[in-house]
Amino acid sequence: SIERDPPITDVIQTGIVPRLVEFISDEFDDYPRLQFEAAWSLTNIASGTADHTSFVIRNGAIPHLVRLLKSPSTDVQEQSIWCL
Repeated sequence: SIERDPPITDVIQTGIVPRLVEFISDEFDDYPRLQFEAAWSLTNIASGTADHTSFVIRNGAIPHLVRLLKSPSTDVQEQSIWCL
């Protein structure tokens, strides 16, 4: 993020992270744009402090992100790599 102090904690406190992880699951494989946007959001959250990164991991994002490396969408693949 370009912002000096992005509101990552505020975003986490909204409870959205589990939903973002759900969006990158195989249940949403027919929606690559949604998966891309969810992975991008998770990347921004994980780019904060170690606690922010751990929160994304604890919510189960890693297996989904690894699976998305085989997505037919190169955009989804690339964003998954950035998040990992």
